[in-house]
Amino acid sequence: MSWIQKLYDTYENCRSEVGIPGTDEKRITLLPIAHSTQNAQIELVISGDGDFRRARVLEKNEVVTIIPVNEDSATRSNGIVPHPLCDKLQYVAGDYIRYVDKKNGEKFYNKYIEQLEVWCNSPYCNEKVNVILCYLKKKKLMLDLIEHKILVGDDNGNLTKGVKFGTIDQSDAFIRFKVEISGEDESAVWLDPKVYESYINYYLSLQEEIALCYVKGQKIPCCEKHPAKVRHTGDKSKLISANDTSGFTYRGRFADKNQAVSVGYETTQKAHNALRWLIEKQGYKNGEQVIIAWSTNNQDIPDPLYDTQDSMFGKEEPAAISTEKEFAGRLSSAIEGYGCDLDTKAEIVIMGLDAATIGRLSITYYRELDGMDFLNRIEHWHKTCIWKHTYKKVKDGFDEKGKPKLKHITFIGAPSPKDITLAAYGEKVNDKLKKSTVERLLPCIIDGARLPYDIVNSTVNRVSNPVAMEKWEWEKALTIACALVRKDRYDKVKKEEWSMALDENQKDRSYIFGRLLAVAQQIEEYALYTAGEKRDTNAERLMHQFKIHPYKTWGIITDKLKPYMARLGFRGISLKELMTKVNSMIPYEEFISQKKLDDSYILGYYCQRQVLIEEKMRLSEENKRKKLEKTREGEN
Repeated sequence: MSWIQKLYDTYENCRSEVGIPGTDEKRITLLPIAHSTQNAQIELVISGDGDFRRARVLEKNEVVTIIPVNEDSATRSNGIVPHPLCDKLQYVAGDYIRYVDKKNGEKFYNKYIEQLEVWCNSPYCNEKVNVILCYLKKKKLMLDLIEHKILVGDDNGNLTKGVKFGTIDQSDAFIRFKVEISGEDESAVWLDPKVYESYINYYLSLQEEIALCYVKGQKIPCCEKHPAKVRHTGDKSKLISANDTSGFTYRGRFADKNQAVSVGYETTQKAHNALRWLIEKQGYKNGEQVIIAWSTNNQDIPDPLYDTQDSMFGKEEPAAISTEKEFAGRLSSAIEGYGCDLDTKAEIVIMGLDAATIGRLSITYYRELDGMDFLNRIEHWHKTCIWKHTYKKVKDGFDEKGKPKLKHITFIGAPSPKDITLAAYGEKVNDKLKKSTVERLLPCIIDGARLPYDIVNSTVNRVSNPVAMEKWEWEKALTIACALVRKDRYDKVKKEEWSMALDENQKDRSYIFGRLLAVAQQIEEYALYTAGEKRDTNAERLMHQFKIHPYKTWGIITDKLKPYMARLGFRGISLKELMTKVNSMIPYEEFISQKKLDDSYILGYYCQRQVLIEEKMRLSEENKRKKLEKTREGEN
């Protein structure tokens, strides 16, 4: 039960955040105990005297509402189980059956009112709650909403069928309340701390079943029904459940479910509310999969599921020209910054969740680390799995229509697990494979485990077939492949380090063959450019074959290069000389060997290609400058 203890501790350490909407667009709130969230469709305003004032239909961005719940209503699926205060029309409207043909319609309202009266007659009653009860007992809510054109009725006195609030039929609309009382600053009952406190004290006074809480080690009021809605408001899966009395959930080991696990009501409420809050605030979501990393003291920590730029540097703009040395300095500074914020007793928890079935939620990954140990492991990942990437987009102001503009940035660092997955298996990878790959990469980041080689191999093989991908996708996969190969070699060959810059003294056979392929590609690409042609080069088309049979395929590539070499003149001569120089670095026995290339060929290919691209850009800029100077001379 360690996970629930850590979540409980997190809630206790963040009590100042309880019930306060966040400042971001989602207005994420750490819920009070005995409360949940629900999407409301109608907001009803009542005067302090219990009279209808006005109502409105809620916009999509303001529907999330904090509501009091009890054990039964928080997990209701069918039957007559009202929420304590805010609820659907069929519960809160006493005149509902006049407008909607609903079987047992009055029972919903009667059960709701009966429950609300008990609260209002208790020592913990709240004035606003009592006003709501007084108004609803008048049984004219439906009439008021129809008269004010919130609901739509037909000529027969019934609600018009087919009218919806988004995807919700108007007859199923959820109602939330505002009570305007003179001298009260907060009219919204779902935001009023006094209403929270009133209901919590009232509901805790009803708790009678005392048992040993396995988390706190104390005999306190315990509960059998634990919260759902962990990952989102529509989530029905639970982390703790034992409602299978006829199957084999616990039978054979225990006589009853309380022997399997018993958790205090407050304990489970606080733990689950903390988990919901953390997921909404900073969780990584991939379909139904959720991974969350947090400090139990709510201190800022780098997120292990993001790339270096987002995880370590945040909104800080990357340097225009960055070397590995500069990157290492920035990374160390970032780690030191996080380290200053974490105290010596900081506890970091990393937790992965996924639904095994619709009703059961599994913990797929769980680790507890102290603050500095966590930072050291994160730093190691971001130091060893790095390359220079150009695929990332960031916001760059807004266009004339107010839409955000995006620009590409260059950054040095580790790619995110999600981007690694897409590089390895493509943009159309199915959800199951995407989830499992992210889960397999998590121990590499947190535990220092070696990269699964099948992921590295799959990425290199995809990059070795550039004609099968769009240009942008291949360029992205190429730099990610380089980062993975570099990381793999570091882990596999006793901390072997490969530079992102071209190493002209590198004797590795595969690395040199990769350089040759880049030169061949550049020769043909440049010749096609000068002729105004645009198509895939032979080096690109034969890249995968080249990896498997380098000597044989190199002969084919060089034969096809001859007509292009003739077109290039001086530029062709310099490239041919470079190709000869690189070729001579491979011993003859290794050159003619039938052995396929290692993954390091992709590093040599990238580094040589990058040098040639930068040289071509430099020559282009130089030519532009010379033309401009000639033009100016002619004007003078």
